[in-house]
Amino acid sequence: MKKLFLILGILIAQCTINMAQVPTLLPDYPITKGVSAPFAGFIRNWLIVGGGCNFPTIPAAEGGEKAYYNQCYALDIQAASPHWTKISDLPYPVAYGCSVETPQGLVCIGGMNADSCLTSVFRIQKDSFGDFLLHQLPSLPETIDNASATMLNECIYITGGNQQLRENALYKLDLQTCDKWQKLSSFPGPQRVQPILVNDGNKLYLIGGFQAPSDSSSSILSHDILCYTPQNDQWEYAFPIPYGNNKEKRCMAGGSGVQTGTQLILTGGVNYRIFKNALDGKAGKDYLTHAPSWYKFNDDILFYDFTHKTWTTKVNISGMARAGGILLYREGCLYMICGEIKPGIRTPKITVYPLKKEE
Repeated sequence: MKKLFLILGILIAQCTINMAQVPTLLPDYPITKGVSAPFAGFIRNWLIVGGGCNFPTIPAAEGGEKAYYNQCYALDIQAASPHWTKISDLPYPVAYGCSVETPQGLVCIGGMNADSCLTSVFRIQKDSFGDFLLHQLPSLPETIDNASATMLNECIYITGGNQQLRENALYKLDLQTCDKWQKLSSFPGPQRVQPILVNDGNKLYLIGGFQAPSDSSSSILSHDILCYTPQNDQWEYAFPIPYGNNKEKRCMAGGSGVQTGTQLILTGGVNYRIFKNALDGKAGKDYLTHAPSWYKFNDDILFYDFTHKTWTTKVNISGMARAGGILLYREGCLYMICGEIKPGIRTPKITVYPLKKEE
């Protein structure tokens, strides 16, 4: 298997990946009005989406109450006429957790709902009869929500977000033993809520995120990338996130990212200036009433080449200007799953972009 991955990595490295021009759409997600911050990932050819939250009746701008969901659905992307199938409900309503694709199934970690923040971890898996089942895994040592997670060398890593112990801890679960979560070195600097965590096959990269304001200081939006080396359990500064087309800083909070054999791919998330003003109470009473375009969610896609250490940006990509959406990569395609199109307003759209390779 490792040899196969190496061969695929070499093939990808010989190509430049560029966006195809026209996206396709899968059937809308079944929950009316869509959701933000669900669990999402692939189990073989099945796209799994579960949980998430929205404002189902009264909009957020009018003081509506946020609803959390425990429904879970699956869609066979290889079917002639794909349609969503309801599978087993999640153990509880949940959003703002982390989901990680593994060979055994989709691991869902932490999150929160209207009642509490969560430590629970479970795996959605498909048995030999074709049924989707839930398998409990070791719980987190503390509640964590709005974090990010990735898998490297058969281990799941999670960090960032709101941590119960108010640290910037990094935790690891070895999937070979599934014994317990191991606490590793905390990342330096401010808190990073809603960051992106990916890897290049050797190291972890923690991207963006924000720290809410306190009584003594304004909010901090991180517009850089930290790097973690598992071999020595150390964090270091890696490089900045590219500025936007308007030369504004970019924090990627609420954005999403994936890695391929040789590239890191980032998209979505909020506008640095507009979001910081909102966090610091400077956005005005009409903040939630504007059209989606006013909020300037990032609608471009950033490609970082691990080998050449260069960035490529594809701008004005339809369907990517979302916060709390989940970006997935499978067999040469990018999938953007649900998310917000503006604060408080979700979408049920599943946007699919084929990536074309140019010699």
